[in-house]
Amino acid sequence: MRFLLPTLAAALACLMSMPAKAETADVERFRAAMKSARWTGPLLASNAETLPHGHVYTEPYLFDEISGGDHHPGSSGFYQYGLLDNWTVGVQPFFALGTRRYNRDVAIGDFKLLSQVRVSHFTPEHRVPSVSLVTNLVLPTGRHDHLGELRNGHGSGSFAPELGINVQQYFLLKNGRLLRGRINILRTFPLRSDVSGRSVYGTGPDFHGHARPGSKTSLIVGAEYSLTREWVLAFDVERDQWGRTDINGRDGSGAAVEITSPKSWNIGFAPAVEYNWSDRAGAIVGVWIVPKGHNTRSSVTPAIAIQRFW
Repeated sequence: MRFLLPTLAAALACLMSMPAKAETADVERFRAAMKSARWTGPLLASNAETLPHGHVYTEPYLFDEISGGDHHPGSSGFYQYGLLDNWTVGVQPFFALGTRRYNRDVAIGDFKLLSQVRVSHFTPEHRVPSVSLVTNLVLPTGRHDHLGELRNGHGSGSFAPELGINVQQYFLLKNGRLLRGRINILRTFPLRSDVSGRSVYGTGPDFHGHARPGSKTSLIVGAEYSLTREWVLAFDVERDQWGRTDINGRDGSGAAVEITSPKSWNIGFAPAVEYNWSDRAGAIVGVWIVPKGHNTRSSVTPAIAIQRFW
């Protein structure tokens, strides 16, 4: 986390630099600009706002991760409910679609329970950033072990609490259009998982033991430019870092087996275009480009999502 602290401090200082209370003329300009802008949200960075009490938000994603010439299509998304005006809960499912002849089916990945509590709220009058505290839980719903010889796993087998912070701020440009910025910081703490047989951790068919996945730290910086009332240009930068994963157990002969996956990191970029046909619905199309990182492979992931506020 040490490399994140200076970045977070500088980013928050920048976002906080606007005056807390604005003049009347500036307030009216901001109100007019916000009324003339509609948003879906960029591909990667999450919203720091919460839903009004009793309202529902849905944003299903379809994507195709392409790495090493192989396609890995799937679906994810956000399904959220405003439990209170300042507290939103929800679920983020994950599904994978097999494309090979021996693996053509829909598989369930790890689901995530979502919770976000807002502690500050941006308004045209008081332009402090919207800030929310995030407490999620990854559920090991995807299969991770007892895999057939030609089958892929899509889970970790581990419960994983997540803690984070989401920040969002609006900037009024000289042309009267808005620039919306977001910062997300999220840390995942996977718990130990039992592992048997072939698994996503590279164990053999006679293995019995456990795995302790490394923690994951994500920093996402996103920006959206309101080109017109309906059209928005979006761009994200995401840095992910994974800790060392340790696998310990025994094979069929009783011999000890120890496998260690080294630390890794990468940086990805996600340009996208949004079209919002109403204040309650819109779509985004973009691509997440991840060059080869430290102990990670490169990938290109086209994605499309449709959001709806109920």
